[in-house]
Amino acid sequence: MLKLSRLFATRITAQKQLWQLQNEVEHLRKENASLRAQNDSMRAGMRRCVTCEYRIDYKQRQDRDVSVMQYPAAGDEN
Repeated sequence: MLKLSRLFATRITAQKQLWQLQNEVEHLRKENASLRAQNDSMRAGMRRCVTCEYRIDYKQRQDRDVSVMQYPAAGDEN
């Protein structure tokens, strides 16, 4: 009889651990899906923003470099 109760207790403990792990996996799947959605949204936004800002910055630097080459400041020996 003692062996049967010990077996039953072991089985209950294993089922409880399995249930906890299944809950944790489900929680992590939901969190992963949420983070992926946020990441995709941010990536699309950053792609537009960075590309635009990069182009504006590049254009400004290019314009500035051209103007310095065309009209060097007094005292420059280029």
